[in-house]
Parts: sequence; C-alpha cells; structure tokens
Amino acid sequence: MLDVASLEKFDFLNNFVLAAGHNGLSRTISNVVILDHEGIDGDFSDFHEGDFVITNLLFAKNSPQKIYFSFEALISIGVSAFAVKTVFFKELPSEVIELADKKEVPVFLFNDIYIEDVILGITDHLRSSSNYNYYETLLDSFLAPPSHEKQLNEFLAALMNDSAVSLNGKSVSCVYLISPQDIDEFSLQRNINKLTLQSRHMISNASLHILKYKKGILILTFDFPDNIYGFWMKIIKELHLSSYTIGISDKPLNIYKTDIAVERSINSAKHALNNHIAVFKYSDLRLENLIYSIYKDNYFCEFIGEKTQLLSSPKNQSLLKTMHQLVLNGFDIDKTAGALFQHPNTIRYRIGKLKSIMNVETDLEFQILAVLFHNATTTTSLDIIS
Repeated sequence: MLDVASLEKFDFLNNFVLAAGHNGLSRTISNVVILDHEGIDGDFSDFHEGDFVITNLLFAKNSPQKIYFSFEALISIGVSAFAVKTVFFKELPSEVIELADKKEVPVFLFNDIYIEDVILGITDHLRSSSNYNYYETLLDSFLAPPSHEKQLNEFLAALMNDSAVSLNGKSVSCVYLISPQDIDEFSLQRNINKLTLQSRHMISNASLHILKYKKGILILTFDFPDNIYGFWMKIIKELHLSSYTIGISDKPLNIYKTDIAVERSINSAKHALNNHIAVFKYSDLRLENLIYSIYKDNYFCEFIGEKTQLLSSPKNQSLLKTMHQLVLNGFDIDKTAGALFQHPNTIRYRIGKLKSIMNVETDLEFQILAVLFHNATTTTSLDIIS
C-alpha cells in the first residue's frame, strides 16, 4: 500500500513543493492518472477514488476558473492528491488552495522533471507491490502446513508462465536473504527491483526468480549445475549480496517440492543469523533442521509457552540459567558447573528440579526438551517469516 507521505522516498519528490492539503498525506494512492481534456469536457467518469492526478493545466490556460471546477469535481470523487506542473500557472488560484486545505487533499507543484518520470515511478511501485503481494499470498498458501498441491501448482504456473506438462522433470534450488537491518516494506521492494534489474545483466546469464517473502528476499532457480553451492556463491558475488545473511537450499529437489526447498533456505538463513554466519547451506544444518519446523506447530508453541511461564519466575532464574548452560556445554555437568561457578552436585540438584517442572523422568526426555526450549527462547530470528 502506498500513501501520499510515502512519495518522499521517491527521488522525484525533491522537485515537488507541497502547496496545499498538508493534513491529507495519509491518503492512499491506488493509481496515477493525467488530467487533460477532461477539464474542458467536464467529464470525470474515468477518474476513481485513490487516483493520484497529474496535470499541466493546459485546459485552463485561457480559463483559470476551470481549475477550481475540475479540482472540486475530482475531490468529490475521492482522488488522493494532485501534482501540477507549473508550465502555464506558476501558482494556483487562492480559492483552489483553500479548497484543497479544507478537504485535506495534497496539492504539489513541480517543474524540473518530466510528467512521464513521475507516472513511471509511481506506476512501477504499484505494479511491483501488487505483484509481490500476489506471489507472497501464493507462497504463504502452501508453506503453511499442510502443503496444498493446487496452490503449489498455481504458484509454479504463474511464476514460470508455463504449462504443467512442461514442468515435469525440472528441479528447484533457492536462497533466502535476510537484510542486515530491519527495513520497511518500501525499501525491501526497491531492493528487489534493483536485484531483478541486475540479474538480467549477469555474466553467468542465470535464470532467477526474485520475490519478496515476508521480511526477506527469496530467489529461486530451476536451471542450475551439479555444484549447486558453487553456483549460488557465484550468484551471491555477482549480485553483490554480501551485506545479507543468506541461507542456501543446496540439495536439488523435484519442482513439485518447491515448498520444501523454500523452507530449507529459510531455516538455513535463520541458523546463519542466529550464529552470526554470512552464508549457511542446508546440507550443513543438523538438528536445527527439524527444530525450526517444530516451532511452526501451534501445539508445540503452546507447550513451550507454558513451560516458559514456569521457568521465568524470579525463583526459577537459577534453574533457567542452568538449563541453558547444560545445552551449551553438551550436558556435561562439570563444564556446566564451571561455567556457572557452582559445585557439580548443585547442578545435579537443579537438573532434578528441572525434570520435575518439565514433568519428565529420563535423561533423554530432559535433554530433548532442554534443547527445544533453549532454541525456542534464545533464537533471535524465529519471527522472520511471521
């Protein structure tokens, strides 16, 4: 969604001057249109609510009163804002300014840029936003378990613009990029647009599909060599992706297992982020491979939440620290005792208390739950696709 205030992120806004309607910057822009002969005809049936109207006011060159008439009609329709190129009018009539202020509809004046540049800038963003939302919705529909064959097929057909028959026999690999800092939706889309343009001029001439997924960037390919990891490392270098945290799904999968490939890349990126690693590949992912998937289960999350409440009370802080150190030290009691400056018997006593709280009896049960709990409560990026 693009509102008038978001235009400040476009380069062309440096040439804009806000002349009226300062209180209407939250208005949503759904389209960008030109006001031309309609000002003469008085027929505004082609304009709609949310339109960002651009005009040079040629139609009012010899009849300035038509400006007020046109603006009043368009404001009643619900347009989001006006941008006037000051070719024929250096300033607007005072009654037009008063109208825009009263109705809280922003009016910009500009001169040193082409109208076409403004239109293309806004239109490209609106089209990109719609396109990304479309693919994101499709991705979400089959990444959320259980996987749905119909939605997966729809995604592949839309992405590749190909028939289902020609997809047979293809394989998929992908990477997931997490930005070094939390960026807004607008900036994320601009980064994807830039990467898409760069990918069209790569020396390797790789066929890539670059999409927005939640707070990161997903890149898929259905055409890659046997050395998938080497292939992606070349792409990372060629697209200058070193500022991202990257997860690579480096084992080829049938194209109809795209959901698994995507999830593998996301889980690898999460692991890389949590362990301060620039690039991490799925084939090196160990137990975390299953842990990240378990975290998506509502039943499991509720269970961990209940245990978290029990262990988060002030009186249980020593138990909580002990459990984390046990996991970090491979459940070696002596190493854990040294890390906490405690006697080994104190650690054994605390393990007994933890088993009681977690309602387990055997060491194996305790160790499994401790690892799951440790990762669930210390992972920094579990919400990356939430």
